[in-house]
Amino acid sequence: MVRMFGLKMSIGITLVASFSIIFILGSAIIGSGILGKATREIFSFGPLAHDANGHTNILLLGVGGEKEEGGYLSDSIMILSINPNNPSVSFLSLPRDLFLNSRVGNRKINEIYAVAKKKYGERRGIEVIKDAVADFTGVEIDYGAVIDFHVFREVIDALGGVDIFVSHDIDDPFFPNGNYGYKTFVVRTGLQHFDGETALEYARSRKTSSDYDRARRQQDLILAMKEKAEALSFLTDFGKLTDFFQMYRKYVNTDLGLTQVIALAKIAMAIDYSNAISAVLNDDPMEMGGLLYTPAKEFYGGQFVLLPEDVKDTQFFMELVLIHPDVLLEGAQISVLNGSGIEGKASSVASRLRRLGFHVIEVGNYNSDTPAVETFIRDFSPQKDLETKDVLEELLDVRIVPAAEESPASPESILDLQVILGTG
Repeated sequence: MVRMFGLKMSIGITLVASFSIIFILGSAIIGSGILGKATREIFSFGPLAHDANGHTNILLLGVGGEKEEGGYLSDSIMILSINPNNPSVSFLSLPRDLFLNSRVGNRKINEIYAVAKKKYGERRGIEVIKDAVADFTGVEIDYGAVIDFHVFREVIDALGGVDIFVSHDIDDPFFPNGNYGYKTFVVRTGLQHFDGETALEYARSRKTSSDYDRARRQQDLILAMKEKAEALSFLTDFGKLTDFFQMYRKYVNTDLGLTQVIALAKIAMAIDYSNAISAVLNDDPMEMGGLLYTPAKEFYGGQFVLLPEDVKDTQFFMELVLIHPDVLLEGAQISVLNGSGIEGKASSVASRLRRLGFHVIEVGNYNSDTPAVETFIRDFSPQKDLETKDVLEELLDVRIVPAAEESPASPESILDLQVILGTG
C-alpha cells in the first residue's frame, strides 16, 4: 500500500514514532533558542552520509527490551529514506518473518540484531543488521537506530496522549502480560484517545491481525505523535528538553551522532509531508508490495518464513518507494491490453505492475486484426513528461510511441499510458 500523507507541517518535530525523541530533541535545539545563538553555531550541520542518489537512509528497529518477552528480537523493522536536496521522506516496513542472509547466519530478519548484539555488542550488532538489509534491498543503509518500544509509552505520556482513528476492531486475547502469560487487548473502531500504555499495546498487538496491519498501525501512530507534538509549546521548555534527552539516552541505540540528529531535524522542518510515501512489503498478491511468498516449512527447520518471489522485482519496488518516490507520486493512469492472443497475459502483467505500485485502471484485449508482434507503450500524455514512461520502458524492455492521431484518447479519458502486449 502507498499512502500520501496529507499533512501541513510548519516545523519538523518527528518523522517516526519510535524515532521521535531524536527529532523532537534536534528540532527543539534548533528552533527554541534555549541554548542560544552561540551554541547553535557550535553545532555545525555537518554533511550527513548519503547514497549515490543523495538520499540518507536510516534503518529503524523497534524492540521490547531486556525485561520483555522476546527481548531484543525486532518487533518492527522500517527503512526511512530522506532526500535532503528536495526535502521529502519515504517509509518502507519489512515483515519480521522475512528470511535474510547475514554475518550471523541465514535467519529471520527479526532475529539478526538480537543474535549479533549478543555476539558482537550493540554497535557491531547495528552494523550487522544494516549490512543484511542493504544486501537484500539493494539500497545503501547509512545509519541505524534500535529503539526500545517503551519509548512509545513515555513520549506519548509526555505529550498528554494521542488521538488515533482506529479503522478496525482489535480483540486480541493473546497480548503478553509481562509475566509470560496473556491478557486481552481490545480497541473499537472510531476515534480513540490513547495514553502511552494503550498506544504501546496498539502498536504491538498482532495475534488476531497480521504483521502488515501492525506495520500500518505503527505508521499511523507516527502521524498522531507528530501532530500532537507540533501542537504543543513545551519544546521551548528547557526542563522538557532535558526530559526528552534523557529518554533518548535511555531508549535509543544508534550510530547517529548529535550533529547528525540536529542536521536531520533541520531537514525535517522543510519536508512537505503531503507527499510522504509509506509502503509495506507483504505476501498478498492483490496488494502493492505483495511480492513475497511462503516456502515449505520443512526447508527452514519448520519455521514460517517469507521470501521474495522475484528478487529483481522486489528490489525494483523497494528502490521505487525509497529512492524514486516521485514516480509513484505521479500516479500515471495505465491500461494493459493483450495483443498477443495468449490468454491471461494482460492480467498477469497488470498484476505485476500493481504489485510494484503502478496504477493500472484497465485490463483488456487490443482490438487488432492480427496479433501484435512486439510489446510497446502508447503515450497519451506527452505534455506531462512523466518519469513513469522511462521506468516502464526499462522494466518491460519496450519502446514508447506516441498515440496514433487516428485513435486518440477521448477528451474525457484520464488515460496516460497504454501497454500493448505482443507475442514476443
